[in-house]
Amino acid sequence: MMAGQPASKGDATAVLQAFGGAGFAVRLHHEAAEGAPADPHDRVSIRPFDPWNNRHFCELDWHTILIADIEGGDQGYTEQEAKDVIDRMTVAFTLDGTPLQVERTAVKRFLDPDRFDLEVAYYAQWGRVMAPDDLAVGQHTLSVVSGDFRGIAFFIDAAGTGVCTQ
Repeated sequence: MMAGQPASKGDATAVLQAFGGAGFAVRLHHEAAEGAPADPHDRVSIRPFDPWNNRHFCELDWHTILIADIEGGDQGYTEQEAKDVIDRMTVAFTLDGTPLQVERTAVKRFLDPDRFDLEVAYYAQWGRVMAPDDLAVGQHTLSVVSGDFRGIAFFIDAAGTGVCTQ
């Protein structure tokens, strides 16, 4: 995604599909974050965690509402072990008090296990790619239930205002 251009559907889809794999590989092995699908500036991803609480996003961009689960261990930890844990998980989102239908990605190898003090890791994400028209200008609430409850508020700024002027 180029600075000054709206984030595209492809950008948002890459955040959902390539977060722990290719996106991290590009960012870990190249100085430039431009084009990396891991959303280095958090312009596309909306996650129900404190760093995203009260954050502003631009109405012109595509976004992805999502959460990831990362499972791992020592060198002997297997993809099947991760799949067994992830397959048992239930994740339910609400957006502005209404259930939000999401998809789950395939379980994939996580390419930066050291980030979580693991030797080997796998991940899946639950999320939904949102078109610019899917999120009205103004405040929204997002919550997810998955083992514990998380919730945030976020804002969509109108074109020409707030983060839509950068």
